[in-house]
Amino acid sequence: MLESQFVQCQLVLHLIEKEQFELVTISSNQQEYLLWRRHKRHTEIVHVSSTPFSWQQELERVVRLIEQNALRQLQQSLLFQKVSFYHVFLNERYLEQDWHEMSLEMPKHKKVQSSDVYVWHKEDQQDLARFFQEVKLKEPLSFTIQTQGLALSYEVTALQKRITDYHQQTLKDVQAVFQRAKPYMTYLLLAINLIMFFLLESNGGSTNTETLIDYGAKYNVAILDGEWWRILSSMFLHIGFVHLILNMLALYFIGTLVEGIYGNVRFTLIYFLSGIAGGLCSFAFSPSVGAGASGALFGLFGALLYFGLKKPNLFFQTIGANVLFIVAINVVFGFVVPQVDHGAHLGGLVGGFLVAAMVMLPKTKGFLWRIVATVIFLVYLAAILLFGLSNDRVQFDETMQILHVEQLQQEDNYSQMIDTVTQTLPHAEDYQAELLFLRSIAYVHTEDPDQAIRDLEQAVHLKSDFENGWYNLALLYHLEGQQEDALIAAEQLLGLNDQDESYLALYDDIRQEQESH
Repeated sequence: MLESQFVQCQLVLHLIEKEQFELVTISSNQQEYLLWRRHKRHTEIVHVSSTPFSWQQELERVVRLIEQNALRQLQQSLLFQKVSFYHVFLNERYLEQDWHEMSLEMPKHKKVQSSDVYVWHKEDQQDLARFFQEVKLKEPLSFTIQTQGLALSYEVTALQKRITDYHQQTLKDVQAVFQRAKPYMTYLLLAINLIMFFLLESNGGSTNTETLIDYGAKYNVAILDGEWWRILSSMFLHIGFVHLILNMLALYFIGTLVEGIYGNVRFTLIYFLSGIAGGLCSFAFSPSVGAGASGALFGLFGALLYFGLKKPNLFFQTIGANVLFIVAINVVFGFVVPQVDHGAHLGGLVGGFLVAAMVMLPKTKGFLWRIVATVIFLVYLAAILLFGLSNDRVQFDETMQILHVEQLQQEDNYSQMIDTVTQTLPHAEDYQAELLFLRSIAYVHTEDPDQAIRDLEQAVHLKSDFENGWYNLALLYHLEGQQEDALIAAEQLLGLNDQDESYLALYDDIRQEQESH
């Protein structure tokens, strides 16, 4: 028994120290060890046992039980992975059967690609050599059992303690990875977002577009006028209570996790820089007034994906499957639901990954890679910005430009109204008539009634049931002395609505003017 345990300890230590295997579990009596080593699409799991056995049926039962428990324990870690099991049994006495030719007849789990059994005893070590060959160990394992009795017992105990100490230290190291810092910045960001939400609610409402714009929402028209700070300020505004709660829950759970992994300063850089990347993507791809921390939150997901790239075993053993699932669901949700700003989501996700590569994980060296990641991130931002500035379909979106023109009208800025409508019309599809109507108002105030009439004529041609267009056109014809055209326009207006008193009054004025001549 002691010799088997000695060989077992030597083998386990060799796999850990020389072959990059990680220890998963140790049995209470230290006769069972489970180790794993992960490749890109394949995982090797080694089970090393010094528990005595004698019958093949018992061995089959133990093997399948070990495999079921291992797959259950490593379920998240084995996402999309195929698994090869290697069962090494160490036994000091001769066995009744030829174990080299043993085949396991019980059905395997669908993830198990292969399952091999190796049996060692001191008179026959060829199975151990076969194990070294099939697992493709890089370094040979050599040892001699020089002591017996009490001395060997002491040596086995020392080796077992060495393995236990290693396992405990590994668990402490894993825990330390997620607890590098207290989540102070996460709590501060939560407080700022909540304060801003209550400010919005008490000054017009968080779903009021004008209030959102006044408090710094992403508004492309204003950004193009130089208010680039809106890319940052919009990260702290939310549209409605549901939007706020969903984002704050995500910030609490994901923020505390990322801040624990990266530390306070790195977390702050990841959050704000990925938020800026998401805001720029929203500016480039979405014309709507935008607000929310989604870009920054997806940046935190990007940072977790970078963590998974650098520490894949730890990532998949702890949070990997959940992170990938949440990211996938949110990306799909963003493309399916029209109201979701998936440009901000994807922009923040990529930005967070690149910023994480810039700042790197704590206690990680790689100055050159930081420089490369920084250059890539800056190029990424520049590319988004240049695309956004040249994306006329977004920047001259007719819905948002109508809102802008109406604001200019309130400010009596009629020359800017004319310029804005003129720039927007080539990109308009559904609201050309409304844009022409607004420009006609500006032409009237700039004393160009002929151009105003031309715009109104085109507007009612495009939209024959445009009551305001027909009314203003009839009124302008009337004021310019074109009574026949005014009467035709007034009749068209009454054909749409003969109950409005202002329409009837205008029609009577035109008839009277025409009859007087």
